[in-house]
Amino acid sequence: MEVESTARGLPEGAARRAARIAQIGARYGFGYVFGRRLLPGRRRRDAGRIGIRLRLALEELGPTFVELGHVLSARGDVLPPDVRVELERAVTPVPPVPFPEVRALLERELGNTLERLFLAFEEGPARVGVLTQAYKAVLPGGHPALVVVNRPGVRRDLLAMRPVADVVRRRAGQRDGEGLPLDPVAVLSEFAANVAQRRDMFLAVQTARHLGELKNVSLRIPETYRRYSTGNCATFERPEKTVSLGAKEYQEASRALVRLAIFEGIFFADLAPERFVLKDGEVWLTDPTQASTLDPERLRGVSEVLAAVRRGDVDGVVRTLPLAGCEIPRDTSVLQRELRDVLGTLGGPLWREHSLAEIRSRGLEAARRGGVTLPGEVARLFDSLLKAEKLGKIGEPDGLNTRKETVTEAAAEAAGELISRFRDPTYVAARTARRLAQGDTYAEYPRQIHNLLNELKDGEIEVSFRHRGLDDLISRVDILANRLVFALLIAALIIGSSLLGIFGESNIRFLGVNIFGLIGFVIAALLGLAVLVGIIRSGRL
Repeated sequence: MEVESTARGLPEGAARRAARIAQIGARYGFGYVFGRRLLPGRRRRDAGRIGIRLRLALEELGPTFVELGHVLSARGDVLPPDVRVELERAVTPVPPVPFPEVRALLERELGNTLERLFLAFEEGPARVGVLTQAYKAVLPGGHPALVVVNRPGVRRDLLAMRPVADVVRRRAGQRDGEGLPLDPVAVLSEFAANVAQRRDMFLAVQTARHLGELKNVSLRIPETYRRYSTGNCATFERPEKTVSLGAKEYQEASRALVRLAIFEGIFFADLAPERFVLKDGEVWLTDPTQASTLDPERLRGVSEVLAAVRRGDVDGVVRTLPLAGCEIPRDTSVLQRELRDVLGTLGGPLWREHSLAEIRSRGLEAARRGGVTLPGEVARLFDSLLKAEKLGKIGEPDGLNTRKETVTEAAAEAAGELISRFRDPTYVAARTARRLAQGDTYAEYPRQIHNLLNELKDGEIEVSFRHRGLDDLISRVDILANRLVFALLIAALIIGSSLLGIFGESNIRFLGVNIFGLIGFVIAALLGLAVLVGIIRSGRL
């Protein structure tokens, strides 16, 4: 093909990788994105199998692209269920990085040879991941350690994705007036930021230290050797004489991770079983890297949403979704109907029978149908809960958990404690004090007040109130008042003219009626007729 000959002439790196992405995309039916010449005589698109073809293309492109598919699979709020399921199923072998490359990376980062840095260093990796690899080593003094290093080549893949994402947005997003559910450029930027965060070993060391200080975490978090840690590698304490976890221990780890994600807002993208070992009855999280932390204010918003869900308050859920960073449509009628169906299905006395996977799936589908867009980090947190639940099923007969409600109960318990924490008067007072202590909050007040006074002086501020149903009420009251006024006017005409006719002293009469009474009656009748015509013309009679 033409693209293959073009790729051969390009230098090794991101450019040639981008050409290969175009080639593989054309092979799986996405050639219309890169130009018709890539697919002569073939159909441009088969929408019914787009999820399968996308999964196969990502699997052929390699581990970084499969990881992108897994991140996208968490976005059930915007992607159809069939596409999301296929992306979640994507899997590809991850070959270990050759040891000479790992040696060169460590010696460059730590500034010395491997023999001088470690008493022993196993060449075979203890764990191979998409973004990182872990190795067992022994530090001077005989201290066992686990060294986690970043895999090379990830940055090259990200650089190759950028021009492809731009082409997809320009070509596929405008084709036949159809819009993509997600902006490819924005998705890639968010994915690159997420990958950079997960590969930041300085952040991993800080997170591990924070986890070690928490008192309500049942997992054992290893200590960090800071002198052997940099931005591209981290070294942690490693327990000796460990045993593998059983079904009970995996369930314990699963519950701990669910609680950690909901109550603390700390969750992991990679929960491979190799990260957990058992020593002296304690479950160790030997590799605490690739952790993400939810912003405290966003976590508070999530707690408000969970509180409304626990009450079964659909309107409350709609009101609190923006607090969690969600975007909701202006018309929320469809969203309210979908939420009502979900809460009716998952609620009630049997809610404990539902798994977190089912709750997440139904919730995201309701959000998609209702037009809600979740923040990427919140979607990834829900995906981490699903992975924690799967971890708890390891060791069960036939891969089934005999107690489906175990993890769901842990999630509900953590959600209840989260709600109580953010509504605790002590926390509210401390949060208010922190806001009052922020000088930047008041620095803008004089300028804002000055602008407001200038607008008032210039008459540029227009205040309008719109009350549903009030206009109709005013119209009805206006009609009633017009009818009442007209009735009083007719009565006054009759009574006034009668009084003039009875008590008038003039002897001038016409048809036996006092002439002044008759003239007054005619004038009053004409004025009343004019009033009646005005009311009829206004349409408010």
